[in-house]
Amino acid sequence: MLRGASFHAIIAAVVASAGAFAAGCDHSGPLADLDGGWTVAPGAMPSGSAASSGPALPVDAGRRMPPRPVPTTSPTVRVTMPIDVQLQAIQYMAAMEAPQPDDAPPDPAYAQSIATSLAAVGKTEVISSGRRIDITMAKGCDATLPKQAVAQHTGALLTTLLSRGVIVIRCADHEIQCLQSTRDADDVLCTHK
Repeated sequence: MLRGASFHAIIAAVVASAGAFAAGCDHSGPLADLDGGWTVAPGAMPSGSAASSGPALPVDAGRRMPPRPVPTTSPTVRVTMPIDVQLQAIQYMAAMEAPQPDDAPPDPAYAQSIATSLAAVGKTEVISSGRRIDITMAKGCDATLPKQAVAQHTGALLTTLLSRGVIVIRCADHEIQCLQSTRDADDVLCTHK
């Protein structure tokens, strides 16, 4: 099993690299017409499931998502959970952050204005030209903080952020990180160190 800071570091690295990779993708060329959606490896589906009719992946605002590792009612993945759940968390967080072709282009100036408004909560940083806004704090990050901070300190709706190219709001402290999707107000996923 992955333990301690190494699990958190792996998740942060995968999420960061997926965001950077997706932001830099060239969608032209001979493979441009291929669907870049998530796929499920043949061995990942339980036998006797819907494998014969194709993978039934969750849909988030009209796009396919990898399997969610934990229910939205209990959105935290802990290091004591099975390795497959931890790996699903990495995949899901990367998918949350991945831009889609129909997303609004990022607006770095708007994202910076939102980040400035959120500075009362913690140290803020605009990532991937405004696709993600990070809030780093000593203590207090939880599944509700990103959405509440945006509502209380900016007055903006998550859908407004999405329309301006912001895909994810992330909070992190020394114990936990939480990613809040702007596509779905109920889609938040946390990883505990």
